Amino acid sequence: MAMLAAATLVFAVAVQPDAGLRDHPVVGQSVVYLDGQWDLTNADRSVRTHGDVPGDVITDLQTYNNLPDPLYETNFLDNAMWVNQTWTYSKSGIKLTSASYLVFDGIKMSAEITLNGHVLGYARDQFLRLVYPVGAYINASGSNLVEVTFDHSECDGRFMACTGGWDWAPYSTVYLDGAATLSYGIWKSVYVVESGPVMITHVNPQIMFLGDYPVTPLQDGDHAGFSLAVRVHTYCPSAVTAKITLTSEWGGSVTVQANLPKDNTTHYVNTTVNASDIRLWWPNGMGDQHLYRINVTVDTGSAAVTASRHVGFRFFALVTGNDTDPTYVEASKNAEGTETLGMVVRVNGVVMFNRGANLIPMEEFEGRQSAYAYAKLVEHAAAAHMNTFRVWGGGIFYPDVLYDACDRLGIVLYHDMMYAQVGHSPKVTSDQDAELRHQVRRLSHHPSIMMWDGCNECQVKLGTPTGIYASFVMNVVVQEDKSRIIWPSCPASGWAQGVHRLTSLPMDGATLNPSASSVTLETHGPYQHSSPAFFETINSGGFSNTSVTLPTVFDNTDPAGSMFQNIFASEFGTVTMASFESMSEYLDTSHWSMYGGTAQSSCSGGSGGEDMGCKGRNAMQWRNYGCDTLMMKYFGWQNVNPTVLNTTSEASFKRQLYLCTLAQAIEMKANIEQRRSYNQFGIVTWQLNEIWPTGGWGSLEYGTAAPFSKNQLVGGRWKPLHHFMKQYLYKDLIAVCGADKAGGPSCFVKNNAAADFAGSVSVNAWSIAGNGSFVTKVDVSLRMSGDRSFFTLPSSFNAAATPLLELRVTDHVGNVAATNWCPQSYPHTWPVLKPTLTHTVREDPESFVVSIAVANAMGIYVTLTTLADGTFSENAFMMPAGSTKDIYFMPVAAPGSQEFHDAYVKFGNSLRIEDLSSYLTASS
Repeated sequence: MAMLAAATLVFAVAVQPDAGLRDHPVVGQSVVYLDGQWDLTNADRSVRTHGDVPGDVITDLQTYNNLPDPLYETNFLDNAMWVNQTWTYSKSGIKLTSASYLVFDGIKMSAEITLNGHVLGYARDQFLRLVYPVGAYINASGSNLVEVTFDHSECDGRFMACTGGWDWAPYSTVYLDGAATLSYGIWKSVYVVESGPVMITHVNPQIMFLGDYPVTPLQDGDHAGFSLAVRVHTYCPSAVTAKITLTSEWGGSVTVQANLPKDNTTHYVNTTVNASDIRLWWPNGMGDQHLYRINVTVDTGSAAVTASRHVGFRFFALVTGNDTDPTYVEASKNAEGTETLGMVVRVNGVVMFNRGANLIPMEEFEGRQSAYAYAKLVEHAAAAHMNTFRVWGGGIFYPDVLYDACDRLGIVLYHDMMYAQVGHSPKVTSDQDAELRHQVRRLSHHPSIMMWDGCNECQVKLGTPTGIYASFVMNVVVQEDKSRIIWPSCPASGWAQGVHRLTSLPMDGATLNPSASSVTLETHGPYQHSSPAFFETINSGGFSNTSVTLPTVFDNTDPAGSMFQNIFASEFGTVTMASFESMSEYLDTSHWSMYGGTAQSSCSGGSGGEDMGCKGRNAMQWRNYGCDTLMMKYFGWQNVNPTVLNTTSEASFKRQLYLCTLAQAIEMKANIEQRRSYNQFGIVTWQLNEIWPTGGWGSLEYGTAAPFSKNQLVGGRWKPLHHFMKQYLYKDLIAVCGADKAGGPSCFVKNNAAADFAGSVSVNAWSIAGNGSFVTKVDVSLRMSGDRSFFTLPSSFNAAATPLLELRVTDHVGNVAATNWCPQSYPHTWPVLKPTLTHTVREDPESFVVSIAVANAMGIYVTLTTLADGTFSENAFMMPAGSTKDIYFMPVAAPGSQEFHDAYVKFGNSLRIEDLSSYLTASS
């Protein structure tokens, strides 16, 4: 089938390189970047076009009019142009000297690198920086030619594991080393550094708390301080002596004399940082994120070079025993190996409630990456009260801009090494050893990185093939960074030996041996997929109508607190789609329905492999999972059935996508509420973001904006689930009403803040007609760090007549600390009453305000969507009959600018307001 040319995005000029995506460079006497437009040719030179560096070949072929958008319909399957061709990137006219070094920060998949026809080396690892001395091959004329030819040879799977497909990414039908592939290219910066007598290759700060193990909050200015050991990695063309000086933003300096041998070497510069000199770094919601600049200067007398980093001072411990017991703490000071009580993080002495999501790559096509989009992605997470990302091992080591944003906004990182399932397991090679060292050295200054682990779902066990994750991968990590928590894998049961029992920090010289304990500390799942019973898709999986229910069922017997058995949930999720705005531009109008509006074909999905795929080109079958079984669970067969879901029109598709994204939000809300009733200190959903404008598991939509995509918002449009996280689920304090295990009406309030709470919770009941009544008010007094209180509803409460409960928690002076709306039955059982929604829009100095009024019935899950770039203050909310509400939209455009007013016009023209009742036709 020929490629569909509709929706092709073409650009008249080269895309300008994004300097914000650059890594810290090798520092010499000068650095000249070669980023920008290069030449791109195939082997027989029948295609001669341009390519952008950094970038990838598919994006370049699209940019310069050789390909339609690969994400439109199923264009990504028509791969002859990038699979059956050998492509070469070349750049001429480069000025080089005998002291020049050519640096490639990253080349994705296999390539040969030449200078003036001489082979410099081969790229076989996407995550490895390559540095080549070029003095022997330069042209005396001063004009030099660099060529990078992609040869499709094996590379031990050292590329992004989700390249070519995952159950939330577009599937390729091309394989390398047994793993699916898609695009490739020079995905990071290229530059020339002039060496002089010395170059700084990495600066690797190691920060350790100097005090006793803290179980109460550290206070600024009143703690034992920190040691700072800065590992300075240098390269010298020949041996020299030098002074290495460390200066810092908090004042003072340290200088050491060093004999630097030829080639690579490492020296330490050590100092002590007093409590009075700095302020602590805290995760989002727990305190401020104080960052300090350090400078390292290496001075040989004839020349000096300086590299800078930002650091933060904090103390993390991964607690697996009862550290609230002083006897246990004393007995464990010098003990080795983790315990089996659970998995709790302490930061600066405070028990942390880790809430967040798994981070996947924002792009399959690296040429579309944007520093601004990465920063906005982190901002969206922080705004929803997230404080934790797990950096998933099937993705990438991200550009520094993402880690910088996490440092600035307090998002803590549980960081896999980039190893995942089939085709991407480790081998003990010089390239992989160098990859691990480079990435840990590159990233170790970021205070947001809490812990390193070996891989995604690899179940590490010595004496088996997975033992390599301990004996090689994590052993190399520890050699490079002893200042962070280490963990075998995600998930894992900890270590039998090799780490300090109290902190899970590595022990000097100890052998890493994973624990064989059968006690569960950390979980992955459950996952709500979609059954292929009615619509077969490329992915299939289990779906349960009873894993969570309405009302949400709690366990009020589970003891609360870090001193009791606990769980860290590092993956669980529910599939969904995206908004009409996101998806419609990537489908032909004849395919605007959940079932694609065309004939189905058979698909072979499941665990993946080279037989994976669908026999036809129904675009919706290729868009990962369906959403039908999830929608049927909440909205009923009468509203969601195969006939309805194969009805193709703009109105039908909008309705279907609204119900799909809302169903995910309701399902995940019940799941997270149930988890918060348990003694869980880690709730990390699968997943945060989407990699393309279609189905996945994220709470944020695809976040690549113009010029590479249509109708996407930078960093990702918020789905209803993301709003629920902000409004209810990820606040320190949560109140929920549902049912106990016996089925009786039960409620709880839980406090995960770092301070005690005293106040009250009031409960009101609402009918679908929008009539409300008072149910109860209960005083609560909760200790910090996970305490909770259960209470029952009076026997007069009638869930059938009033299925919506509104909860409001106030402190002792009346300030609202938390709210929630809790459905006590499934929406498909509710009477269908149509509210009348009216609204006006106005432009305020810093926001756009939508004033909404509702009459005649309850406005249920009222949802606003727009093409303007920005975020709503609230969404998917309830509105009782007769009420009004102001919703604020914060555009990304600067207030007072012409762009701000233009955004207002776009906002008003594209604003849509939906509610559930308008999309339901009958109750069951």
